[in-house]
Amino acid sequence: MEPIDYLVAVWRHRFVIIVLTVLGLGAGLLVANNTTATYQAGSSVLLTPSPGVANNELGEVGNYMNYQIHSYAELASSRVVLDPAVRDADLPYGADVLAEQISAQVPVNTSVINISVTDTDPARAARVANAVAENLVTAVEDAAPEPSEGAPSLELRTVAEASTPQVPVSPRVPLYLAGGAALGFFLGALFGLARFALLRSRRLAEASSSTSGSPRRAVPAADATRGADREMEADREMEAVHS
Repeated sequence: MEPIDYLVAVWRHRFVIIVLTVLGLGAGLLVANNTTATYQAGSSVLLTPSPGVANNELGEVGNYMNYQIHSYAELASSRVVLDPAVRDADLPYGADVLAEQISAQVPVNTSVINISVTDTDPARAARVANAVAENLVTAVEDAAPEPSEGAPSLELRTVAEASTPQVPVSPRVPLYLAGGAALGFFLGALFGLARFALLRSRRLAEASSSTSGSPRRAVPAADATRGADREMEADREMEAVHS
């Protein structure tokens, strides 16, 4: 058996492969069209020292900000922020559901919190992202220590408001199409190889039975295998002549 034998087996069933690939494309498109589209909108808030911080305190304030920024990101998914955000955005669901639709991430070496909201309604996704950012700013202001308590004074403010997304983040139609086509091609190739293996085993069995019935001598199985391979080699050459 040579690698080209497998290629010939696949090539002989090229029409089956083409049909299954096209059917896979259609199946991928059908699944994509029947999948509910979801949209993602994002807003950003920035943590900075309060204007009254002295220059000689900026180093200490910077370390404090690096510590606090992650705590504020966690605060974005708490009920302290989400409950008023649900009211402000007039949502048909509560804070528990909203908590599963938002994320708050802090890019490395920054004092920015990026808030992302995923929803089936693009306008509502933008509205919720802005409501979460506004209420996070309010929550941080309420939780900020008084200057008399000795902790550095920080300020959180919105630096990027969410806009209504125009393109859904899911489903990604090209990925569905590529996956369907790849699956169809794989099934077609698998069919060709399976049929090739079945025909080869039948030829080996026929060659073995014909030689074992001879009164002169029995032909070893290896010779039968070579005979079957020679027949397939002849078939391959015939295929090359006609193609």
